[in-house]
Amino acid sequence: MSGIGRRSLQHIADRLSPRDWAVLRFLSTQKFADTTHLRRMHFRGHATLGAATRACLRVLDRLLEHRLVARLERRVGGVRRGSAGFIWHLDVAGERLTRPKNAPRRHVGDPSTTFLDHTLHVTDTVVTLHELTADSDLHLSTLHVETAAWRSFLTSHGTTTVLKPDLFATLSTPEYDDHWYLEVDRGTEHLPVLLTKCRIYTAYKATGRAQTEHGVFPRVLWVMPTQRRVERLTAAIHTDKALPNRLFTVITPDQLTATLTPPDEPHVPEPRKEEP
Repeated sequence: MSGIGRRSLQHIADRLSPRDWAVLRFLSTQKFADTTHLRRMHFRGHATLGAATRACLRVLDRLLEHRLVARLERRVGGVRRGSAGFIWHLDVAGERLTRPKNAPRRHVGDPSTTFLDHTLHVTDTVVTLHELTADSDLHLSTLHVETAAWRSFLTSHGTTTVLKPDLFATLSTPEYDDHWYLEVDRGTEHLPVLLTKCRIYTAYKATGRAQTEHGVFPRVLWVMPTQRRVERLTAAIHTDKALPNRLFTVITPDQLTATLTPPDEPHVPEPRKEEP
């Protein structure tokens, strides 16, 4: 790594706090996050929002100085949002410290606007999941992001297909586990593309592999940017007789917490498997 030798890198690593490591690992998983995401995720214990933001920026500036993190030239919400709109990612030192052993180096490059928008909304969904379970009986027992959640499988026609959810999450209470595949839609794909993805979920369910892995087949949650898009996809799913309607839930982002929070009455659909 240019400019930082192994001993210097180790010297930096030895002085990182547990929260520093948490920020780096979060960026390693999510690729991109803005200042508000990082503040919500890792700086919750402050008296005021302003104090949390200032503490977050102090930490990020220190990590920036050591080339552990970097920020994009563009900002979320434009210049008016100031430092809260900075978009952060790992720099060379942070990438090297968090890279799995024997894994190839990860290059950030300059992401397209479409890719960045989608990635930041996936990050926002992840942060919301953590917030949802931070102060409740609900526990985020599993969270896999993108490639960690992907599964290749053989269809009934003998072709190899890859199921590619944006997220896989298991939300648990002492009584039950709820398993979810999450799709974060940004309105950039045409409806037939979304229906094709729904059919891939149906084909994967037919293999029984997810049921073996989780005990049940996870529900598929589409998070759409507008109510109009929710209505269009919901109608298209109900029209397609090959798609099991109950498998798919379609919502807008503001409905995410209510959808994933257990109701007051006892929850029945997905009992936890007994240990052997």
